[in-house]
Amino acid sequence: MLISAFSASLMLGGCASRGIEPLARNLPATPAFAKTVSVPDPKAGESAIAVAARERAGRKRANTTILNFRKWYGGVREAYGNQR
Repeated sequence: MLISAFSASLMLGGCASRGIEPLARNLPATPAFAKTVSVPDPKAGESAIAVAARERAGRKRANTTILNFRKWYGGVREAYGNQR
């Protein structure tokens, strides 16, 4: 019993803070291109082809935003990893 109590205190002793402060990270602000894409709702009597084209253009803008954000985030991760 005494040995297990000593072992537990030894293992958990590493969890206690020794006055070492965590590293501070200053992440950049969210880039301007990272915004939602809105597509107007169809109007009564509007051509289905026009609605489909608008929806397709909206998806293309959204996918471009996602790809750009992934590139930006990859750069942030790389910079974060180099801050040692």
